[in-house]
Amino acid sequence: MPAVVDDQPQARGALSGRVAVVVGGASGLGRTVAKALARQGARIVVADFDGERTERTVEEILRLGSSDAALALHTDVRNDASVRSLAADAIKAMGQVDLVINMAGVLLKGPIDRLKPGDWKWMLDTNLLGAVRTALAFLPHLTERGTGHVINTVSAGALAPSDPLTIAYDTGQVALASFTKSLAAAMNGTGVNVSLYCTGSEGPRIGQNTRSRGLGRLLHPTEDLDEGVEPSDRLVDSLVDAVHNPRFLILADPTASVPAVEPLVATS
Repeated sequence: MPAVVDDQPQARGALSGRVAVVVGGASGLGRTVAKALARQGARIVVADFDGERTERTVEEILRLGSSDAALALHTDVRNDASVRSLAADAIKAMGQVDLVINMAGVLLKGPIDRLKPGDWKWMLDTNLLGAVRTALAFLPHLTERGTGHVINTVSAGALAPSDPLTIAYDTGQVALASFTKSLAAAMNGTGVNVSLYCTGSEGPRIGQNTRSRGLGRLLHPTEDLDEGVEPSDRLVDSLVDAVHNPRFLILADPTASVPAVEPLVATS
């Protein structure tokens, strides 16, 4: 059952009565998103592989005093059964799910000739197939209700690749953008919105866990998403706005020029 805040009057925010599942919501940008939605009154399900951080994030959400319920669900997006359990448990505990936000990711970096097929599979199983599994698990519930919103997250810089050391990571991000665009078309007319949230070329890479090849100890597992350095709320302002005003492309920096990205995400 979700944890609740007892004996405290709850302010009714703009998202009161709505339930958001944030996959990868225990740290980094995912935690920032979860807390931003909670501040507007949404009930939050934090789904993450890191159980300790997941519980801690739920405690932080409840201390905000603006959300009357939050739930921690240990989830491995690489596992079909785990993701199916996430959907079933979230719906049972909260009664419904309105928003599904995919922010789980890993970072793979290194010269192309040093990356093995197993490295690619490790990355794609989370960054691409994790979002696919999650969408497929929740879509029956959303389409049956005729309402809802699925938001997938990519690093905008990966959609206009220029770093030869991130070829594999960038490939996975482009594939996720393509999947999201096609899913939006498939959901047209069902009442379910689908969006692609781009963190911006200067924003953080989506990926708490890092695997590097041929780079020595240049990168460390938590370098990108240090638990003590939470991304600015400014990065998620546009995402929160898109929850209220649905659109396909959501830019962390709405003023940014993204000519190289547009061919990948254009809706017409």
